[in-house]
Amino acid sequence: MLKIEHLTKCYGEKKAVDDLSIHIQKGEIYGFIGHNGAGKTTTLKSVVGIQQFDEGTITVCGESIVDAPLSCKKKIAYIPDNPDLYEFMSGIKYLNFVADIFAVPRKEREERIKKYADLFEITGDLAQPISAYSHGMKQKLAIVSAWLHAPELIIMDEPFVGLDPKAAHLLKEMMREHCDNGGAIFFSTHVLEVAEKLCDKVAIIKQGQLIKAGTMEEVKGDHSLEDVFLEMEAE
Repeated sequence: MLKIEHLTKCYGEKKAVDDLSIHIQKGEIYGFIGHNGAGKTTTLKSVVGIQQFDEGTITVCGESIVDAPLSCKKKIAYIPDNPDLYEFMSGIKYLNFVADIFAVPRKEREERIKKYADLFEITGDLAQPISAYSHGMKQKLAIVSAWLHAPELIIMDEPFVGLDPKAAHLLKEMMREHCDNGGAIFFSTHVLEVAEKLCDKVAIIKQGQLIKAGTMEEVKGDHSLEDVFLEMEAE
């Protein structure tokens, strides 16, 4: 589904990402963990094609994000850590705008908007301008928009920030359902307890370099993910 091979991205003399290789298969929820500035967001932006990189390759379903960006982006949904939504639009206009971009048929978009907006209890707010939304409501709207075109690969940067416990629980259920249906998810998080319970595989990055990756059992062994992460950070 997603192959990152020898990814390197530099900012001047600093290597934000250094020779990173990660493979994500269909059906996997893959967690990406590291301290602030470790290179997580740079990696995710490179994967979705909104940031150029210096070396390596990134392929989505066998296609290069560099050579076939439009084809790859049709298969991807991306939720950044602080979604920039068009605040002059109402919620429903924004969702229809996203559906138009991905050419989602009218019946399908209406069904999906109703399903996910009802789940997150924002249906009654969709007529309001996004500028009137709280941070949590904006995050919910971004999640609904990401699921609209039934993407194969969903990329998320700290998706649980700003969500109330009920919404966070719903998102975890949606993530599992998406992967059980043959999709894949690659997301960064600082909430290690969530990653430990939710992820099939996890990668730990430090100063742009991959420190450890594999199944949750392979990475943490008999310890908690938090213990493993803190021990690696201290080394």
